[in-house]
Amino acid sequence: PWTAYAEVVEHIFRVVPGATPTRSDFLQICYANDISDDVVDGFDALREGQMFNSPDQVRDALQALGQIDG
Repeated sequence: PWTAYAEVVEHIFRVVPGATPTRSDFLQICYANDISDDVVDGFDALREGQMFNSPDQVRDALQALGQIDG
């Protein structure tokens, strides 16, 4: 579910306003905080180098990849 990802995604945008995180940024937070393997796998499916400008963009990308339900 999105809630499992939202914690990581919203943390980045809350701590660094104007951030444009990538797949690597999400994975680094996951590894540093013992986030579940399912969430790590979901973030790992994102295309490397793609920058996200909002939590909604991340959610949409994860939905498009089938990592979360629409």
